[in-house]
Amino acid sequence: MVLQKLSQTFDFLKPTLYNVEKKVAARSIPNVASIPDRKKLADYKPVAEDEFDHGLWDAILKQHVVETDGTLGEIKGVHLIDYDALAKDTNFKAYLSKLENTNVAALPEPEQLAFWINAYNALCVSLLLNNWEKVQNSEGKYSINNLSEMGSAVWDNEAGIVGGKTVSLNDIEHKELRGIWDEPAVHGCIVCASASCPNLRKEAFAGSRVREQMDDQIRSWMTNESKGLELVGKKLYLSRIFLWFGDDFGGWDGLREWLPKYLEDGEAKTRIEKNTAVVRFFDYSWEMNRFGGSNS
Repeated sequence: MVLQKLSQTFDFLKPTLYNVEKKVAARSIPNVASIPDRKKLADYKPVAEDEFDHGLWDAILKQHVVETDGTLGEIKGVHLIDYDALAKDTNFKAYLSKLENTNVAALPEPEQLAFWINAYNALCVSLLLNNWEKVQNSEGKYSINNLSEMGSAVWDNEAGIVGGKTVSLNDIEHKELRGIWDEPAVHGCIVCASASCPNLRKEAFAGSRVREQMDDQIRSWMTNESKGLELVGKKLYLSRIFLWFGDDFGGWDGLREWLPKYLEDGEAKTRIEKNTAVVRFFDYSWEMNRFGGSNS
């Protein structure tokens, strides 16, 4: 947060501050780029019919995710969640029970990927609901970061049980997703309940459609000019996720090859491809994506 405020004031210092921020982030973000033989969806035959039914989670998302133009502070177009109604939905407990008792390794690989994305998003919601009295801080602001304590980040807290094993959100993100899959688009699909996160999709991911769904998530995210991508003159503003997890995209050179395929033709795409943009990163808002929040 201090680095973000400094960079706002002294624009010429931003590249240096970004490098410092990335090094700080690396202390808690495992580097997975060097892990051999990580999986790619393209190496597996598409699933014709899903073995695991995410219908309960799909129904929950369709009922409780509000796609209207939610605005939280400076962030626009946020998909908001009606946490109050979701907490009363019996389908949610039933879905969490299904996650607990599933042999994930027995599923086809594309389904495993979809499964863990859904599990992350569902357990993130569950973690919040199970600790609701702590989600709101003394200033009345709602944020998942309010569940962090000295020496213990919320991402390492027990979030739930999957396949008979207790897991944290970090376990899912860094071990089951990033550590196994060489699929950078995952970053546009897992949502940590915050305004600057990519939006929570209003349907469950499915092994039979996961490639299509992941790509759609990135395209949609990049159209949001308050948290995805915006070109202002020569300055290209990107989500801070591309700073913190830059190695997953192959650094800036890798991102220049990866990102344009998700963009409409235009100056932003051209500047990325020709490497003529001055890269900056949006400030990251951790305000909770709560329906009924500050400006929803």
